[in-house]
Amino acid sequence: MSSAPSSRKTFKISDSLNRQLNTYAQVASAAGVGVLGVGLLAATPSADAEVVFTPANTTFTSGSVFIDLNHDGINDFVLSIFNFAASDKRLDADAVGHQNGVLGYDLSSYGPQVLKAGYRVGPGGMFFPVGLAANVAATNGSVISGPFPNVGIRFLGLKFNIDGQAHYGWAALNVKARAHDHIPDLRVTLLGYAYETVADRGLRAGEGAPQFYESKADPQPGTLGVLALGAPALNLWRREDD
Repeated sequence: MSSAPSSRKTFKISDSLNRQLNTYAQVASAAGVGVLGVGLLAATPSADAEVVFTPANTTFTSGSVFIDLNHDGINDFVLSIFNFAASDKRLDADAVGHQNGVLGYDLSSYGPQVLKAGYRVGPGGMFFPVGLAANVAATNGSVISGPFPNVGIRFLGLKFNIDGQAHYGWAALNVKARAHDHIPDLRVTLLGYAYETVADRGLRAGEGAPQFYESKADPQPGTLGVLALGAPALNLWRREDD
């Protein structure tokens, strides 16, 4: 004897929950995100540009150190310590190749900008082929000048050419300068360097090397972090598109 089929109970969600789920669905639809079940969202990751970092940890007190940012066998920049005079020692940061340059201040000054971690390097900056980064003059007393001496780890902003297209990068330096008994002394450590693989796209000084810079970016539209915000996420999405 068969038993009568049991009736299936239905569950009615509240109006407020229904509105919230509809909001999630709208955000997901705008972001190109699928809805799996009730309130379960699957975001499709976007392809990100790649920043390639090369550690160096090279210290020198004279001579030149070359930088080949993308390891193609062609030097892109050179750091040089030289005696301008018997009691005057300088550090230059120069581009190798006429399309390369070091981020500078303005047309009246060829000194490179001294950048802190997180500074944006990219299109719109002024880049120069040569730059005086440090100078120690020990003729009468001592005069230490330039943007890089004795300020800790700082960055050069770099622009160079790959197959006719502009790419951007950075180099991390620690420059120590002093004068003793009329003898100038410069000690430069090239800690590392990096570049952005996508042409004409900038990057931040230190990006790609967590020991120098770690981005704390807010959740981006289309991610679970934003969608979990509910209704406010719609406004966030609209602001990003403005």
